[in-house]
Amino acid sequence: MRTVLLSKSDELYLEKCAQENQFSYGIIVGHQADLTKSVVVHLARNIEEDAELEDLNDVRLTIQDINSKALASQWLSASKMCPGSFDVIGIFVSSVRPDVANEQSSEFKNAKKLFSDVYDLLLKSNSSLGVYTTDVAQTDFVFLSYSLSDKKVVCKNYSYGKHCKKTYFTANIKCIICGGTFSTMEYRFVDKPFEWIQLDSNYYLDDVLPILDTTRRVNIEDQFQNIIKAVRKNLMASEVFLQSELVDDTIDLQTYIKKKKTKGDKHKSGTAGGTPTSGSSTPTLPLITSDGGQGGGDSIRASIVLPVRCQLSKPTDMKVREFNGTLRTSGIIATRIFCSPRNSIADVKRYLRDDVLRSLITRIQVYCDGLTDPYVANEALYISEPPRRVFFSLPSEGPSNSVGAQVQFSEYLFRGEALTVAVAQAKQVLDVELDPESISVEAEGLPDDSNFMNGGPGSNAANDSQVMYSSMPKPELSRSLYMVGIAVALLVLLASVALHYILTDQ
Repeated sequence: MRTVLLSKSDELYLEKCAQENQFSYGIIVGHQADLTKSVVVHLARNIEEDAELEDLNDVRLTIQDINSKALASQWLSASKMCPGSFDVIGIFVSSVRPDVANEQSSEFKNAKKLFSDVYDLLLKSNSSLGVYTTDVAQTDFVFLSYSLSDKKVVCKNYSYGKHCKKTYFTANIKCIICGGTFSTMEYRFVDKPFEWIQLDSNYYLDDVLPILDTTRRVNIEDQFQNIIKAVRKNLMASEVFLQSELVDDTIDLQTYIKKKKTKGDKHKSGTAGGTPTSGSSTPTLPLITSDGGQGGGDSIRASIVLPVRCQLSKPTDMKVREFNGTLRTSGIIATRIFCSPRNSIADVKRYLRDDVLRSLITRIQVYCDGLTDPYVANEALYISEPPRRVFFSLPSEGPSNSVGAQVQFSEYLFRGEALTVAVAQAKQVLDVELDPESISVEAEGLPDDSNFMNGGPGSNAANDSQVMYSSMPKPELSRSLYMVGIAVALLVLLASVALHYILTDQ
């Protein structure tokens, strides 16, 4: 049976949500520790923006009143901010009334329909750019209901892939009558802090893809789709090295660290000429220090090694074709994940790959959402600059509920965009208050535009009139134009007043 582990701070947060708002709901961010255990990393209340529900204390809200669109939007936004080892694993409800935690009540039965509606919305959203994983997509979710009146908690496993036997099904194998199924799930509030191990890596983008579109105006979003498919294909065929060595997939992370520590102790003993070493010697892994002390400890360095291009296809498949243009990718994707000591090395490698794919898809989605015109002429040299990744830790109230590395989430900022944007997004999506100075921005630096202008073949022939930069408005440029517009308007106003007085005197 599947078990969900929560910390004491999670219990206090559920109680706080019920006390302050009478009825609250939100998402559960979690981590799959092993096949049977999931660890709750963070609970985030949904901040309802509906003006009619602004004063929640005067409205008797129920599960049936939950806005599935607002919940699905929060779900998607939080998924973009999670590292590859974390994901949104479910929904929680906290209320002062006991019926939300009563499985026989009509209130509780509405939870199944809520999950069905939210999942339908998630399917539609993911159909555009795909899910954030190189493996099989998530199929089981958690529903957690808390009643403040009797301090009762009900935890259920929701599955859309399993169904009852008396109904019929749609193409996506979700029962259209019962809307999926609930099954029993255990939960535990644990006093012992959760332990996290941080792993860092950099994924280097340096590839040239052909533009297959033969029309004169090329759709930028379609070309980004091709980039995602190419990167995903490379990640699926890649190998991951930990501390520059290949590690067996079957062992878990804590076993790997212990083995490295043992080797390091033996190496110390040998170099000391038989001198006894301290029994509390630390691991001799070449660990790297987290940026700005954000991680709260050291991290393991990982490397994602891509296969040679000719190994991805058979030699007989090679053809020579002519295209109207090429698409070049260049840059670095900073990767940072947090794993449980019980995670297998195979899971660790998958989480690293997923973090790269999730980060790439997220910044492409953010970039495309701001495009005013997704089309560009194929004769031009078009330079796109998606946002870069910044990291932040979740502030904790009271004693920390974790040991080892301090978990971090991420946000994406365009060049010139203020850190207050990330602060506002963290508040809206994760319900946390951030200090802008606590956000780490050193992981990814600003790109050098000269690499695009001079790095590609035939780039010398390009002149300034053929270069088209990203259609995303730069914040500092927008502010300058805004101030210039105000100044011009004031000059016109003053000239009009002066002209009015002149004509009046005459």
